[in-house]
Amino acid sequence: MTMTDEPIGHALELHRAEPLLPMAPTEAAAVMRAYQDTCRAILTRDDTQRVGDREFTTRSGFQKLAAAYGVSTEIVRVDVNWEEVWEDSERFEVMIARAVVRAIHPSGRHAEGDGACSSREKRFRKGDEKMDHSLPATAVTRATNRAVSNLVAFGTVSAEEVEGSLGTGGPAGLAPLPDWAAHMSDDSIKVIANNLTRILKAAGVEDTAVRVNAIGQEIFDLCDGGFPFALARLAKLMADAVEPRKTDAYTDEELDGEAVEDNNDQEKDA
Repeated sequence: MTMTDEPIGHALELHRAEPLLPMAPTEAAAVMRAYQDTCRAILTRDDTQRVGDREFTTRSGFQKLAAAYGVSTEIVRVDVNWEEVWEDSERFEVMIARAVVRAIHPSGRHAEGDGACSSREKRFRKGDEKMDHSLPATAVTRATNRAVSNLVAFGTVSAEEVEGSLGTGGPAGLAPLPDWAAHMSDDSIKVIANNLTRILKAAGVEDTAVRVNAIGQEIFDLCDGGFPFALARLAKLMADAVEPRKTDAYTDEELDGEAVEDNNDQEKDA
C-alpha cells in the first residue's frame, strides 16, 4: 500500500483529556500529617533558628528532609553582578548573587527554587574577605532550601532566607506580632494546661491529661510552636465560666503583662 492508499486520518485517535482534580481531602490531610510527623521525627532543636519571634528550619533541617524523601538537588544557574540600588535617597553599588536550584524526587517530580544574597545584608556590611565566595554560596543555600521546600515541605520558608530579609538590603523585615498573638512564656504553659483541664473536667471528660496534651500540640503546630495570648485568655475565661477560679490561675493583669512583656522582648531581639 502506498502513502496515497492510506485512508486520511486512519491512525488518528482523539482522546478527551481527563480534568485535573486535587487529591481527596482525607488524603491531603494524611499527607500533611505524614509530613509533620516526619519533621518531628528527624528534626532537632539544632535544625531550627529563631528569627524575630518565630522559629524557622535551617539548612541542616532541609538536608534531613531531602534525605528522608530521597530528594536530590542540582544547581541550574548562579549569577553574580554589581547593581545600583537606592536607599533613603542614597545610591549604592551592591554585589548581588542570584541562584536557581532544582530539587528532584525519585519519581521524576521536581521543583525549582530561587535565592539571592546581597552585600548590603547586615552580615556583610563590615566586609568579608571571601565575599566572592560567600554571596553565591549563600544564594545557593537559600535556593536549595526553597527548592526542597517547594517539593516536599509545602513552601515552608527557611531560616537563611528570613535572616537575609531582615534589615537593609533585603525584602521588608518581619513585623512584630500584635499583643493578642504574642506567644506565652514557657512558665505560663502549666497555667494554660490547668485551665484546659478545668474545662474538660467540667465537660465530664475523663482522661484529661491526654486530651490536654493533644490540644496543646495542635495549637503549637498551628501557631508556629507557641501558644498565643488570645487563646490563653480564652481558655482562662472558659475555665472561670465553668468552675470557680483557683488560686494558681493567673489574673487578667498577669496574663496581659506576661504576653506584652514577651512581645516587647521579641521586638528587641528582632
